[in-house]
Amino acid sequence: MKKVYLSVLALAFMGISKVQAQTPQMGPNLLGAKGTFSAPFVQPRQRPSSYSSNYCVVSGNNAVSPADNIGKKLDQLSSSDPGVPKSGYTYVYKKDGLVPEFTYTLIRIIGQGSLSGGMGNCIKGDWRGQDATGDNGWFMAVNGAPNNTQSPIFYRIEDIDVCPGTEYQFSAKVINLLPGDSPAAGEGSEPNISFVIKGNDGSIDTIARSGAVAYHNIPEWVTVGGAYTAGTSVTKVTLEVVNSTAVASGNDLGLDDISFNVLESSIGLSGDLNPMCVDASAVVNFTVNDVTETNSWYKWQVSTNGGTTFTDSTAPAQATFSNGSYTLTLTVANLQESMNGRIYRLVAGTSPSSFGNPNCSKYVQNFAVRVNACGPTPVDLMNFNGRYNNGQVSLDWQTAQEFNSDKFEIYRSENGQNFALVGSVKSAGYSGDVKSYSFVDGNPGSSQYVYYKLKQIDLDGKFIYTNVVKVAVGGLKASLQAYPNPFSTHFTASFSANKTADATITLRNSIGQPVMVRTLKVTKGNNTVDISNLPPLTPGVYYATIHNDDINYNIKLQKQ
Repeated sequence: MKKVYLSVLALAFMGISKVQAQTPQMGPNLLGAKGTFSAPFVQPRQRPSSYSSNYCVVSGNNAVSPADNIGKKLDQLSSSDPGVPKSGYTYVYKKDGLVPEFTYTLIRIIGQGSLSGGMGNCIKGDWRGQDATGDNGWFMAVNGAPNNTQSPIFYRIEDIDVCPGTEYQFSAKVINLLPGDSPAAGEGSEPNISFVIKGNDGSIDTIARSGAVAYHNIPEWVTVGGAYTAGTSVTKVTLEVVNSTAVASGNDLGLDDISFNVLESSIGLSGDLNPMCVDASAVVNFTVNDVTETNSWYKWQVSTNGGTTFTDSTAPAQATFSNGSYTLTLTVANLQESMNGRIYRLVAGTSPSSFGNPNCSKYVQNFAVRVNACGPTPVDLMNFNGRYNNGQVSLDWQTAQEFNSDKFEIYRSENGQNFALVGSVKSAGYSGDVKSYSFVDGNPGSSQYVYYKLKQIDLDGKFIYTNVVKVAVGGLKASLQAYPNPFSTHFTASFSANKTADATITLRNSIGQPVMVRTLKVTKGNNTVDISNLPPLTPGVYYATIHNDDINYNIKLQKQ
């Protein structure tokens, strides 16, 4: 006799009878690199063949003149290309180019510290600021002119596809580039900008205002945000960043991380999700909660390859809302072991065409089928991590629950292929609580890296192996290593740190959009962390960043 488990992927719970709908979250930035001023959209401005000291594209002079510090210009407002950002201001790149008003540039760093205790860049020596994104990109530095005598449009991007009735979240980062200890930093001269959406139906909405961006001795980025709901006949919009002041003196600002995101939400899942035996039926309810009552269209999908691809199992259909929600029931009959790993999904949107459009809001919920032996659930391993310090490797792992468990055996390898037993740890046997385990390998060898895996053995002799973790043991490594790379369902990150602190790991796709952000517990010395429970990822190139105030590591990964 076998039992089937329905695993709620969105929350990583198993055997839970009810799961509440998640808090709405933002989808990918529809502007991508065009809003973060990063590659591939922005490219470095190259040194001209007739180079002279007047050009600020010179690289490597000091901390505020790094390589490729100046980026190429945006299009003019008169450009006929609707798909790229434009500006009504004049682009500059030469020495003191930003001294006149009504000018802008794209730059990685323009200065650091205060006016009295820092240093500036040759393009505008008294400004302070650097890229807010932290992706080695650029930001837009602007010397604002009075909006009643010059074009007020710092930035414009046209023809953004939207879906009628869909809600979008907008945000941007703004900085007052003039330090507060500057004699020119007078009250009333602060930059003040607005963000405007123009629909193809003639509508105009101011969706956010910065207000007066305050002076600080060391300038600080602030986030400005707002919401926009597309009208019933709006299919395209134009986003403009507009100067809202007639001030001439001051009004010196930077723009970065301009984003326009679809508001996404998950669907509530309920029903009898407790273990079920083979040949039984699973009956699962999906509840779409939508206060706007616009996501009435839905369809069912299924994946037989672990979520890599989904195919439609039904044609789009339309549901009827009742007080902001509707519930649909899916029945999976005659459950078999061959369904192991199969994922069923409900997708809801504003129209049948919205399902194939990433610019449209979507409500998505998954559940997966997993077959296991009938009776209580076996060992559920939560994590497995390793770190090197003072000549020894410390391994630790946790289990969420255990049944019929005897022990863990620890295996070590110097090449990731041939493993040998190095120790064992007795397990709890039977437990419904979180249990923590550890093992210290006092002789990890002299290779640059060492690999470990666990063998979990039941009382009846059955066993399974865990994922492999890769630990750097050749001293502190000022780099980030990932294993395996290419990866499939998980990877381990190995890196060094000078102190114990929390860090953030961000995984971005090939166009710079974050697809995963997590907090890591980092210890002083070499760290190896297993990055599992990844969100659904399509095969391709990804970039991982681990950073805090001590470390900033980046690595390119390949998803199989």
